[in-house]
Amino acid sequence: MNSPLRRLATLSQSKGLRQSAGVLIGNTVSMSISALAMILVSRILGPEKFGEFSIGFSLALILNRVTDLGLSNAVQKYGARSNDRVGINRLFSYTTRLKFGAILVVAVVGLFAHRFISSWLNFDSPTIVLLAFILSSCAVLYEHLQAMLQSLHLFSKLVVINVMQATAKLIGIVVLTITSLTTTSGFLVWYLVAPLLPVLIWRRFLPVWVTFSVQGEFKAERQLIRSMASHSAVAFIAAGLVENLDVLFVQGYLSTYEAGLLSGASRIAMLFTLIAYSLGNVLNARVAKYHSKAHLRSYFKKAWAVVVASCLGFVVTAVSAKWLIILTIGAEYLPGLPLLVGLLGAAFLTIAVIPFIAVFFSFEAPWYFSVSGLLQLALTIGGNFWFLPIYGLEATVWTRLVTRGILFLGTVVVAWWYYRHLTDESVHAT
Repeated sequence: MNSPLRRLATLSQSKGLRQSAGVLIGNTVSMSISALAMILVSRILGPEKFGEFSIGFSLALILNRVTDLGLSNAVQKYGARSNDRVGINRLFSYTTRLKFGAILVVAVVGLFAHRFISSWLNFDSPTIVLLAFILSSCAVLYEHLQAMLQSLHLFSKLVVINVMQATAKLIGIVVLTITSLTTTSGFLVWYLVAPLLPVLIWRRFLPVWVTFSVQGEFKAERQLIRSMASHSAVAFIAAGLVENLDVLFVQGYLSTYEAGLLSGASRIAMLFTLIAYSLGNVLNARVAKYHSKAHLRSYFKKAWAVVVASCLGFVVTAVSAKWLIILTIGAEYLPGLPLLVGLLGAAFLTIAVIPFIAVFFSFEAPWYFSVSGLLQLALTIGGNFWFLPIYGLEATVWTRLVTRGILFLGTVVVAWWYYRHLTDESVHAT
């Protein structure tokens, strides 16, 4: 008899489920530590100064996506599929070279354009903008290390580096607070630099056989990742813009104080969005290896379980939203309560869609990443451009919520269509 207890016992024996649970638990710890650091920053600075901090932080996150060039997804996909150590080393080396080149370009652009960007945003702190351009490279290198660990299925070490950088953030913020160096730029610098710590000791995390050589033409690697990276670059950059562009819109159209309210609510919602990214870290690499329709059939059942859990999670957090603000960023941010409820809805929609996005690492449909990214970006820009000046902060939240809803529905429909039209021979995974 296929009882619920028996199904639960079967699920508990799943290697993928155990890995997902381990990463989620470990990353929950690291996210909690990072959140505590961000709570300290938001409470010490208050809404307006935290708005300044958030402009720099959001800009750095956007630049991080631009500099990535879509290579993280390519590393996860092709590194996970290969058992050839020489080929994996060449893939890692080639993508590392590309990222260093992109980092240099972004830094140079920042040196020349930071004052213009500040003026365009009606922002009085060009130094914050410059710091975002220069220090966004730290997160780029950190996420490159993450992608390599994910592709090699070294999930326990992935958790270690996540906890390490989060702890570094918290310790640095506490030290700055104790020494009364509580400036916006000081907090921003430390928060952006902290992820560099595990990168400096990367040899402790990657296998001894991993080596880097940035010289050579890498013709095979260039051809291998060109198709996916081009689509992933669009998707990855678009996702970064979608997550952070609304803060810049609010700064441009409204005020730094209102940008601070939105940022405070966004950081709480981000705690739950990061659950989605943690889940994706495991699922993307695992699903890339699925090579039968039976595997995918079983996987879809688990994906729908995540959807149900996301619905329950939204109900619980929405009811608790007021206390989430009071106990985290502080009562000063309570005017942002309606914003938080909408952002929580968007966050749990993101969690719900992640398992369905992961199946596209198995399908040969690289267009999905660029098309879905551009669709979200168009909706985000259009919604904020047309409705933010008229309806204020609520417009930007509704824009994000509608965008996530459309992404969820579109992704589920397209993923199911691909699944229904696949034969066992046409599922591409090696």
